[in-house]
Amino acid sequence: MILGHRDFRSPRVDIARLWVASALFAAIGAASGPANAQSMDYGALEALFGEAVTTSVTGSPQRVSEVPASMIIVTADEIRRSGARDIPGILRHVPGVDVLQWSNDQADVAIRGYNQAYSPRLLVLVDGRQVYADHYGYTPWAALPIELSDIRQIEIVMGPNSALFGFNAVGGVINIVTYDPLYDDVNTASISGGTQGLVQGSATATFKIADGAGLRLSLGGHGDDDFSTPQRPLEIGTRQGNERKAIDVLGHIRLGRDVDASLELSHNEAGAPETTPLYTTFYVKSRAESLKGNVIADTDVGILQATVYGNWFKALAVAPDPFAPAFDIRNSVYVAKLRDIFKFGNDHTFRLSGEYRYNEMETTPLEGGNVHYDVLSVGAMWSWAIDPEITLTNAVRGDTLSLGRTGNIPPGSGLTNADWNNRSLTEISFDSGLVWRPNASDAIRITAARGAQLPNLLDLGGLLFSTPFGYAGGNPSLKPTIAMNYGLDWDHEFPAWNAALHVRAFHETSSDIVTNFGPIVFPPPPTGLVATPVNIGRSEATGAEISLAGTLSEHWRWGLSYTPEVITDHFRPGYTVLTTLVDYEHTHPVHTVNANLGWAQGPWEIDGYLRYLSEFDSIQGQSAFLPSGLLVRIPDYVSVDARVAYRINDHLTLALSGQNLLDSPQIQTSAPAVERRLLATLTVSP
Repeated sequence: MILGHRDFRSPRVDIARLWVASALFAAIGAASGPANAQSMDYGALEALFGEAVTTSVTGSPQRVSEVPASMIIVTADEIRRSGARDIPGILRHVPGVDVLQWSNDQADVAIRGYNQAYSPRLLVLVDGRQVYADHYGYTPWAALPIELSDIRQIEIVMGPNSALFGFNAVGGVINIVTYDPLYDDVNTASISGGTQGLVQGSATATFKIADGAGLRLSLGGHGDDDFSTPQRPLEIGTRQGNERKAIDVLGHIRLGRDVDASLELSHNEAGAPETTPLYTTFYVKSRAESLKGNVIADTDVGILQATVYGNWFKALAVAPDPFAPAFDIRNSVYVAKLRDIFKFGNDHTFRLSGEYRYNEMETTPLEGGNVHYDVLSVGAMWSWAIDPEITLTNAVRGDTLSLGRTGNIPPGSGLTNADWNNRSLTEISFDSGLVWRPNASDAIRITAARGAQLPNLLDLGGLLFSTPFGYAGGNPSLKPTIAMNYGLDWDHEFPAWNAALHVRAFHETSSDIVTNFGPIVFPPPPTGLVATPVNIGRSEATGAEISLAGTLSEHWRWGLSYTPEVITDHFRPGYTVLTTLVDYEHTHPVHTVNANLGWAQGPWEIDGYLRYLSEFDSIQGQSAFLPSGLLVRIPDYVSVDARVAYRINDHLTLALSGQNLLDSPQIQTSAPAVERRLLATLTVSP
């Protein structure tokens, strides 16, 4: 599927990106010393620790209780037993994670509230590569080129973590860690069929090419229909069938004792109705491609890692309203990163990092312009083991963004390219975490973090269209949204009961919140733009995640969590949801409860999941052309998911699973009600 004829890349941009990439890789090669360089073998680390571990936060292997941030790890076993057909279906069972199921193939995910259509506050990574759509900052989950069978674990990090994880990690981080063909043997294929006409297949295979070299190949795709529940008149015609097809190839090689290198190539195509930031439904076809290179070397100056990747994303969004414009999105992102992890003695670990990013998109729906920015970033982390029980980790990062624009500007807009080319901004993020383990059963964590959500390209001018009153478009003068978070966590293990308690409390303030659509101004101001994104005020959130989980005998496992959260908006007068399509205070449930119960013995596995949300409001758009909306009440509801699996033999497993089993249809958002989904999957593992 090809969307349009224009190419993403200009020769000037490609030459610059390749020059930076070559320089970084040359630096790694020149610095290689006599030490033994290896990437992380998660399987060996799990065997050592006896549980899932992470290296994402500090670069060193840690248990979750040792991490200087609030983190939850979902393991491959939990992914399989969830019965979910996609990643949002897995995340909806995690305390503190909010999932809005808009349609059969579209969901938006956020952490600790502030969820919205095309939610832009969440940094999503696959093995360290950003996979959210950078033109707006949201994650098109159906466009990710990975299969569930590729995933070793999903790491969920709560709250702002820009200094530790990088660009735009203002609401939280989801880091998806996949199997490494150098260390893991994963060979599996599955085929599924179910309600809504679903036919789905996926396969993952790993190959050992030679000693110290491996290859992983992943294929997947599906076709289905959307829910058949009633639509509003302005959305009829968007249900044109859902599709997805993806391929991912990862090669990993050890170059002697000193250097590891990997190269990954992916391609994904998808099509489905989607609820957009206008809170009306468009039919969206997308194509996403990526190319990533990574080198790790142990040297005399520490463990050096260089990463270079490019993401190319195209999407065509069409509304059923013949008078509404089609949005033809063309976005390219190039990133080059270099980091060094080293130790002084046994108690001090340091990480230094630098990053360069170039991001560009063509203006839409009015074509002829190009909006872009460069971001230079530097960061440092210091982890100090004060004594065996106490560790203090501090991290700081600075991002400098330089904005630019080329091409045509419609006459009468009142702006010139100089309004973009003279614009730059610098923001500082930091993370601080103190972890105290007074005994073998307890861990106490105190955190403070400041994260910056830099304006996205659509808000900065990539969006440009004509209205009956004048032009509407991006605003080159937008300020970043700044999130300041304070947290207190307590983890306690009950060894005699095989159970663990986790209590996480937080308070967060977000300032200079951006609305994509300011109120329409008439008559037009001197700029000629009658509607632009603007900063509208601040918002506060206070809440907690309280969870208790454990096992009974060797066959049963269980979990129960309660998540209360209150959000209070402080927006400037006149910026109501009617004209801005922004409201966080009323669109988040105050109370959320999750529960799960599972049993496994012999060839059988049976798991059930319950999720309760108290009543809340959801934004409903009133036009597919101009921003206008209202709040509609969503009654409190309970959803139940379940999976039953039987292992036929050592190679075949049959599983039956379902979502929203209690009520069908069920109102969960302002979009059409969701239906019950049933799925049968046959998995083959040679």
